[in-house]
Amino acid sequence: MSRRATLAAVLALCCLPLAGCSGTPADGTPTATSVTAGQSGPEAAGTPAETTAGTGTLTTTDEPRTTMPDTGTDDRRRPRVELRDENTTVLGRVTVTIADTVGERYTGLSDTEALNDSEGMLFVYQSSGTRTYVMRDMDFPLDILFVAANGTVTTIHHAPTEPGVAETNLTRYPGSGQYVLEVNRGYANRTGLSVGDTVAIPARVAASDATPNPGGVS
Repeated sequence: MSRRATLAAVLALCCLPLAGCSGTPADGTPTATSVTAGQSGPEAAGTPAETTAGTGTLTTTDEPRTTMPDTGTDDRRRPRVELRDENTTVLGRVTVTIADTVGERYTGLSDTEALNDSEGMLFVYQSSGTRTYVMRDMDFPLDILFVAANGTVTTIHHAPTEPGVAETNLTRYPGSGQYVLEVNRGYANRTGLSVGDTVAIPARVAASDATPNPGGVS
């Protein structure tokens, strides 16, 4: 083969599309492990089908967008929500990790060792509904707040840990809303938050396109 022909062949090979260079599709699909074991603020399977709940205009904050440091993965947002009484007095502010996919909502805080008083997790659903949470694999107790679509607190549970309790015997904590806020147990009492008060959620979070849970399972 002539030198010119050899050069042409090399160039042709270099122009071929590269294969096998892209990573695993980042579609947020939970792994088998994340949906079958250890959930954080703990949702239970077999919850009632979702029902409409919560009306009115959602109270939002103008909190700027913040993100976790870039790790090359789907970094979670860390916005801040405000807890307000009926007179709009701010009772507390909580920096939250967002859980808005099936896998994230299932895992919740079960792989977290502890929270600061100003930290929590906000579970975001695509629509309002009736759901049930459990304290599966939790290392610390929680206040579980169900929040309607308009930001109104509809239910507050003070949930202790249940070490060694079988899945089927875990205490169920039901409630209705489009959001569930989990904070350290006692936080609601310390701040004076009660049912009927408001959790002000940043608009960018409230408008997020959360992954719906199939089959009415939280």
